Amino acid sequence: MERVNLQLRALVASGGSRYNPDMPPVSQTVRVKVLFFGRLKDVVGQSEESLDLADASTVEQLFALYCTRIPELVKYRSSVVASRNQEFAPWSAPLQSGDEVAFLPPVSGG
Repeated sequence: MERVNLQLRALVASGGSRYNPDMPPVSQTVRVKVLFFGRLKDVVGQSEESLDLADASTVEQLFALYCTRIPELVKYRSSVVASRNQEFAPWSAPLQSGDEVAFLPPVSGG
């Protein structure tokens, strides 16, 4: 038992980096809040949702995820504008945990 305790202390002291080298690294996720406005809100059926995504996902990948769930969204892609944290964002913008992403349809008026 003492030998096991010594091994555990040595492991903790070394940072535990050699504990199980055969284990693949754990993939990281980010949690984002997603908002839909206008017609998009009607198509999706809700105005907001929180979602876990793979680390380094982009705004484009987030929208594509919704398109796989709700195929009708595909027809809006060319005219939708995205924002991240209340600022317009390119579709290639990477997402971080805590980001708020909004998808805005084109506005018509007169």
